[in-house]
Amino acid sequence: MREPKMTRVDITLNVSDKGGRIKKGKYTYTIASQDFPKGPGNPISGSGEAEETTGHRLAMQCLIAGLQRIHRPSLLTIHTTCRYLANGCQNLAVWKENGWKRNGNQELKNADLWQEIDKKLSGHAVRFQIGL
Repeated sequence: MREPKMTRVDITLNVSDKGGRIKKGKYTYTIASQDFPKGPGNPISGSGEAEETTGHRLAMQCLIAGLQRIHRPSLLTIHTTCRYLANGCQNLAVWKENGWKRNGNQELKNADLWQEIDKKLSGHAVRFQIGL
């Protein structure tokens, strides 16, 4: 029996601030696919906000919110301007193996969100596209 083909999905992340501490930040995401059953003209979008946060945490929360909308294993292309997010996702396996700590037993910032992202990305094939 043939395995079903994975759906190709693009997730575009937009955050109101790129980095540093922010009092109130907003994010939006758009999910689109040529493989959606209803056709490519039906993107899914969502938004959210957070107070007393950082631009990095905001980007991570945006990705988590978008991933919550994807229910089948997919070939994901994540479009973002946040290199912190893209680079961090490449280190998930190492951090997980180290008990969610950096090399040298150093604290991993945003470990709570990295763990959530790791769970949400499970079963997907992922690549990042930096810059919008």
